[in-house]
Amino acid sequence: MDIIIILLYLLSALLLWQFVGYPSLMAIVALRSKPKIKDYSFQPFVSIIVATYNEEKVIARRIKNLVELDYHKAKYELIVVDSGSTDNTTEIMEKLIEKYDPSDPPFRLVKEDERRGKASAINFGKKHAKGEIVLVTDANSIYDKNVLNEMMPHFKDSNVGAVSGRYTISNPDKAIPSSEAFYWDIEHIALLGESFLDSISTVIGTISAWRIELMNFRSITISEDLDMTIQVRRKGYKVIYEPEAKVHEPSAITSEDQIKQRKRTSIGTIQNMFEHLGYFIPPRDWYSMLIFPSHKALAMFSPFILLAIPILYLLTWNIDVVFTHFVLTLFVFVVMFALLMFLKSKLMEDRGIKSSFSLSSIPKVVYYVLLNEYLILLAWTDFVFKRYSILWERAESTR
Repeated sequence: MDIIIILLYLLSALLLWQFVGYPSLMAIVALRSKPKIKDYSFQPFVSIIVATYNEEKVIARRIKNLVELDYHKAKYELIVVDSGSTDNTTEIMEKLIEKYDPSDPPFRLVKEDERRGKASAINFGKKHAKGEIVLVTDANSIYDKNVLNEMMPHFKDSNVGAVSGRYTISNPDKAIPSSEAFYWDIEHIALLGESFLDSISTVIGTISAWRIELMNFRSITISEDLDMTIQVRRKGYKVIYEPEAKVHEPSAITSEDQIKQRKRTSIGTIQNMFEHLGYFIPPRDWYSMLIFPSHKALAMFSPFILLAIPILYLLTWNIDVVFTHFVLTLFVFVVMFALLMFLKSKLMEDRGIKSSFSLSSIPKVVYYVLLNEYLILLAWTDFVFKRYSILWERAESTR
């Protein structure tokens, strides 16, 4: 009985740490940190790589957005890598190239002979890149005009190997995206603290900049952005978060597309846990000791923890133990969640942003969390039985 009770409280502590404890700690770290002084005169040449596959609906808008960035036009180039599109993506790009304005940054279209996945497309684009920094992005994203001005100064520090911008949901008024927007607010808090402490757990794939000599996107991994983050950190370089460089992207509005995206991300995380096991055991820095285990690895085991708790309840067969554990865990969670919301509000206020959380949104957030836990279980199943592909699957509702 004693062992079961100890296990109950240990498992509950892990869940509390994952969902509210770790984000609260990172919020405190972020509040105590001082903004880095950036030298905006530092403007290295940047190659922006856009990987495409059947993006006819969004590619023209995306190119227009990238051409209009507020950065010296002679200091960056656009490279669209098409991986065997079967729609009009390449035709649209060729027409845009024909109308090229010499005052715009140079851009070109390069084609892979077949579709081999995003990592392959990025590596192919790298072969044509002239920049010392490569910024990787997606076709359905939209950047604020200042992203290059905000991200590039970090590379003046030779210890910085990669920089990520901030991801925001462009359609938070929809049902499912509203919950995902809340998720990304919490991610934002965690990334702020991680960046000050050591390095962020992972870059945002659609707004990630890398020193070109460090780039080695491996086609064997699904989450190539996470794999590259770990590779860069293992080499001793820092991976920095720049919250003022914002990318806007619509969230999937259907459960089917949410499942497709979240399950794939989870499979990639599981894959990278095993791929880089030698880096995490034994831990050797804040990233391998605290950041990755708390932010990424623990989330991949939380469904099993959630399932283990009711099983332990049945094994105790003691209503007093069950009631005490449940009430105490719920009480601690509510207190810590309130603390997290307070810290979130303080962080937003310090940056001139209004922050609010409505009690009416709790059911939607709970549903989103439970859906993610279920998808992680599906991801483990697909990973074990190797039912996955390195080819990225586009979510139509995000176009």
